[in-house]
Amino acid sequence: MSPQITIKKLPKARVECRAEFSAEESAAAEKRALEALSNSMNLPGFRPGKAPADMVKAKADPEALLEETVRVLLPDVMKAAIEEHKILPIIPPAAAIEKTDPLTMVLTLVERPKVSVKEGKINVEKKETKIEEKDIDRMIDSLMTEHQIATAVERAAKHGDRLMLDVRGEDDKGTLIPGSEMKDRPVVIGSKALIPGFEDQLVGLKTGDKKSFPLKFPEKYHAEHLAGTPVTFHVDVKTIEEVKSPELTDTFVKEKFQLENAKALRDRIQSGMADQENRIEQQRREGALFEAILKATSVDLAEELIEDEFRVLLQDFAGTLKEQSMTLEQWMKKSGKTPEDLEKDLRKRGTDRLTLRMGIQQLMEDKKIEVSDEDMHKAIQELVSQFDAEKRLEIAPMYAKGQRNYEQMKWQLMVEKLMTELLK
Repeated sequence: MSPQITIKKLPKARVECRAEFSAEESAAAEKRALEALSNSMNLPGFRPGKAPADMVKAKADPEALLEETVRVLLPDVMKAAIEEHKILPIIPPAAAIEKTDPLTMVLTLVERPKVSVKEGKINVEKKETKIEEKDIDRMIDSLMTEHQIATAVERAAKHGDRLMLDVRGEDDKGTLIPGSEMKDRPVVIGSKALIPGFEDQLVGLKTGDKKSFPLKFPEKYHAEHLAGTPVTFHVDVKTIEEVKSPELTDTFVKEKFQLENAKALRDRIQSGMADQENRIEQQRREGALFEAILKATSVDLAEELIEDEFRVLLQDFAGTLKEQSMTLEQWMKKSGKTPEDLEKDLRKRGTDRLTLRMGIQQLMEDKKIEVSDEDMHKAIQELVSQFDAEKRLEIAPMYAKGQRNYEQMKWQLMVEKLMTELLK
């Protein structure tokens, strides 16, 4: 026998599935439910799972028994809904008991909603990347700085010199300001590595000199507790070095970079910078493409779908807090947000994620984007080849056809194909 099932189509691709069970079906399911409950019950004189059904029923919580009975019946209802009524749910159903005599349950299932994407609105401009000579010169100057030659000098410090300092900062009461004390701190005059005015005070000092001078931390300073604070710095000059950058000669390039000449170095720098700019531009276009797809997609999402996505995001957020050893209260204090703000943000993000995902899927179908078994085999081989033999044996089964990792990789490859198609 099978339950009597009636189907009712609801808005937003929701389906109400009402299943009414006969007394025989309910009794058979209850018997199986009692067997399951008995495994977790300790009844005097019986090992778990061995007590008589009537004794288990007498001791069992009626609500727990009813829930377990429904759990037993649920697979058959889902099978009938999918096979007989051709319902294709995309998230787990919500189940509720309508009445107990006869036992009747109501499932709310959510199918994939109707999606439309206005492709005419998906247009991402491509910007040409250009590397100017001044950009290459700046990179070469940076390389030369890495190969600078420092020579100790016994003269007054001037612009460009590197000084080794001990530094101490005190407030107007002569108390050490936390975070302002530094030992053996190298400072290049003119580098602007320290707060404005500090390096200017070093000009003219000699090895062994000591100097005190007042300054004020900038109003916008990375250490907020110091922003705008007056301070008196005490510096002790330990050494002074004259720093010179080498000349960019063919001989220098051959020795340090194993290239033929200075031109070859400039060409390599230009090529590397162009590759980096192209990657940045590609990332920009990909982000703009996702934004365009999101805006061009129309879909009426069921609340159950949004709730399901919200729970996933909330779980991810909790995991992030745990990794950062931060409590929700600490996060709220740092971010200035309330739990209500967090929920609103996550629901908005969940709605956008669902909309974008469905828009992408619709575009894949419209453009007939597919990934062959051969493509998948190649991608998996490239992935596992990065590991040693033992690790490959461990992860290879995770990427067997039909496994979750396999399907995730297939989706990613399809997304990449779609992006290539749309970003031509």
